[in-house]
Amino acid sequence: MSGLDHEAVLHVVVCIVARVTNRPQPATAMETMLFELDGLDSLRLLETVALAEEHFGVQVDTGGLGQIETVGDIVRLVASGRRG
Repeated sequence: MSGLDHEAVLHVVVCIVARVTNRPQPATAMETMLFELDGLDSLRLLETVALAEEHFGVQVDTGGLGQIETVGDIVRLVASGRRG
């Protein structure tokens, strides 16, 4: 377990989502549902997770990808990733 700070991961994930969707994502919080994020589709979600993995130097359990519904789910998945 990497022990990453959730607030730090949240900030990076929000920035990555804005970058991959090419749209700002105002007022994005842990409980924000993914369907509320403008321009985020399944491919961009995978790209977001991959870029967050790269940024933090972790590998996430890909079995959890199908159960992601909120921004917080992405944050927890990345924060619990294994250092790689």
